This record gives sequence, C-alpha cells and structure tokens, in this order.
Amino acid sequence: MTARAHGIGPFRGSGDSKDRERRGRLCGRDRKSERSLRERGLALVIAMTAVAILAVMLADMHESTTASYVVATTERDQLRAEYMAKSGLNLTRLLVSQEPAIRATVAPIYQLLTGRGPPMIPVWSYANGILRPFCDYEGMQESGMINTVGVDFATSEGLGDTGGTCEIIALAENAKLNVSDPLNFDGDRARTGVAMQMFALMGGYQSPSPFDPLFEQRDADGQYTSRLDVVSALIDWWDYDGERTTFDPGASTVASGGAEDDVYRMFDDPYQAKNAAFDSIEEIRLIRGVGDDFWATFVEPDPDDPNTRAITIYGSGAVNPNEATPEVLIARVCSILTDQPLCTDPLEASKFIQIMRTLRMIAPIPWFTHPRDFRSFLEGRGGERDLYPMLAGFLGTDNPILFRPVTMSQQQGTQVEAAFVTAARILTIQSTGTVGRATVRVRTVMNFHDRWTPPPPNAGTMPGLGIFYYYRVD
Repeated sequence: MTARAHGIGPFRGSGDSKDRERRGRLCGRDRKSERSLRERGLALVIAMTAVAILAVMLADMHESTTASYVVATTERDQLRAEYMAKSGLNLTRLLVSQEPAIRATVAPIYQLLTGRGPPMIPVWSYANGILRPFCDYEGMQESGMINTVGVDFATSEGLGDTGGTCEIIALAENAKLNVSDPLNFDGDRARTGVAMQMFALMGGYQSPSPFDPLFEQRDADGQYTSRLDVVSALIDWWDYDGERTTFDPGASTVASGGAEDDVYRMFDDPYQAKNAAFDSIEEIRLIRGVGDDFWATFVEPDPDDPNTRAITIYGSGAVNPNEATPEVLIARVCSILTDQPLCTDPLEASKFIQIMRTLRMIAPIPWFTHPRDFRSFLEGRGGERDLYPMLAGFLGTDNPILFRPVTMSQQQGTQVEAAFVTAARILTIQSTGTVGRATVRVRTVMNFHDRWTPPPPNAGTMPGLGIFYYYRVD
C-alpha cells in the first residue's frame, strides 16, 4: 500500500524494464557496430597486406622476366654477332683466294705505271671496304652507295639487311719482324738474325736513340733491363738449350754462357724459360723487361688494331717491303747494314720514315715487284720510273727531306735481297661482328702458301681458303 501510494508500484517497475531493454538494445547495436568496425579494419589490413605481397611478387616476377628476356636477347645477339664475325672472316678468305685473278686484271695498268709486272696485290688490306655491302648493308643503303654496286643483295637469302655489321682488319705477318725461331735459318744464324733485328728496332744502333730513357729505369719486375738483356731473353725463350745467349752488336755475333733462368727465379712468381717456339704473341709478355711501356712502344701500340704491331712469331723471317711499316723496314735493313747513316743517324731515319708514309698516303700501291727493286730504292738507283729517281726528280736531288742512299757491298746486297720478299702467305684476319650491344671478335692467323702439305703420314694440298694457324673468339 505504501509503495502504491508513493507511485512506485508496478508502473515504475515496468519503466525500468523498458529502459533496461532499450539500453540493452543500444548496447547490442554498439557492440555490433564496434565489432563491424573491427572486422572492417581487419579486412583493410588483410587487403593492404595482400596488395603489398602481390606487389612484391609482381615486382620480383617483372624483374625476373625482364632479366630472362635481356639474357635471352643478349645471347641471341651474341650468337648472331659471332656468325657475323665468322662471315667476315670467310668472305676475306674467299677474297684472298681470288688474288691471282685480281692481279691479272690490274697487271696492264701496273705495267703502264711502273714498267714492270705487279707483285702480289694486298687485297686483304682493302677487305673491309670491298666487303662492306655484305658486312654493312644498312649503312651502304643509307649512304646511297648500295645502288652503285649494281647487285640487289636483299633478294638473296642470308644477305641484305642482316641486322648486324662486321668490320675486318687483315694484314700480312711478314710485314713484321719475326722474333721466334725463323723457318729458314737454324742455330747461331737464326739467333744472330733475330738479335740484330730487335736491337735495331729498339734504336740500338742510333746514338743517341729516342728510346734510351725506356731502358734507364726499372721494369715492371723491379729489374734494370737493357736492350741486350731483352734481346737475349727473347732468344733464350725459344732456343733449345738452357744457357744464356749473349749478343755482341759490334761484332754481330752471339755466344752462350751462364744459366738463362736466373732472372726468372728472382720474380715473385718464378718460372722458367720455355725453350720452344712461341705459341702466341701474348706469350711475349713473359719475357723479362717486356712491360706495358715496352709493349706499347715496340710490340702493339693499339691492342684493337693489329696493323700497329711491329713483331710477329710466324713466318720465315723475311719482311715484305710493300706492307711493312717504315720502322720495321729500317730495323730489317739495319740488321745487315749497321754502319750506314740510315741506321746510325736518327735524322736520316726520320727522313726515310716520313717519305715512306707520305708516299703510301698519296699512292697506296705495292711499289716493289721484287726484293731487288727495294734494294735499288735503298741505293738510290734505277730508271726514271723507279721510286728513288722519281722522288729525286720531283723533290730535287739536294732536297733536305730526301734520305741519303745507302752503300753496300755485293755480299751485303745479296743479304738484303734475301731478307725481303714481296709476296705474303701468312695473314692475320681479325673480324668483329656487332649486333645491337653484342660484339664478338674472331682473331685468326691463316696460311695460304700453295706449297703447304700436311705433316706425314697425311697427304693433301693447300685448301683454296687456307688453313688455320691460330683461332680465337673474344
């Protein structure tokens, strides 16, 4: 009764229940809303994580695919470049095999100019230009020169636009001084010939010589190495005894005495002399005193251009006066005529060098049909169409830029003629193929001598495209 009187009976209890129910519903909605927010936040985190993982996977896949594509493309271009280089090599071999026919074609013109028949034509020297329609069709097409050839290479399979280029450098090995065991000489005669040529090449007979400072400092191995030391070491590398060679340039003789390996044993990485012929030009790096300065001065000033090389390890030892550089010609001549002004006076040597360079720049043809023609040039003899009288008539006999002719005895003249040859049988052919960014270089040394026969018991003759002495792919 009291509760009812105060108005807190059943009515108030009913209101509390509704409030509680309403609050419960509100709390439930709040809890559901909170749970929904949490779930949506978690889903967002999961989605972001998945996207991040997929992004990493996609990036890795893209990198892997790109790397695989680049590797595959590079390998494809590398293979194509190699075959472009091989094509340049084989085309050059084919060109050299056609030299007799080319010589017969130009013989009347050469006879008209010089009054004598032509020597072997150095077609290999012009291989890069002659074979350009095959090696650089696109470049020829862009320059408009392909139309002057008169042949549509694009209609032939494997020719036309090949997607790459090839560049050819070819030279006669007998345009260099042979520092290995010469084919035509044996014993002390071979050693003396090599010693005198190398001594002359290094300016040993000149006083003073422009190369003197090179031998007045320590070499790469910390040793003082003179010209005579280098000469002896070169010979000791390929001769068959274990004794050191000593060279007397005044007497033009060689002798043996002492151990040839003493210096090599003092190196940080000691070794012994080979006592066998050189197998490659690079092997000369093992000779004492042959460091970077020596190599760049006397061996190969430009590693990418074998034409700059002054020495060889192939051939008979005879030098081709139509192909050799003036410095090589002087060294070969001065290995016989040691007391001539051409060999002892740097000024006379520079005159000879400048005249030969200018002459070849103006008229790049082989001037000497026979070795005796070169001998006549050195002696200043010959008819009006021979080289020295022609130069003297054009420049004047007393012109200071004309070198003084040499004098030689009959015996020396015979030796000079034997020291030169106007044909070339062993050639270096370097062909470089390029496709895209891929470059492959093929270096070979070829023998084209028609009297070559295989070693017994094999039988056969020289193939038309020559045989390989050396083959390397870079």
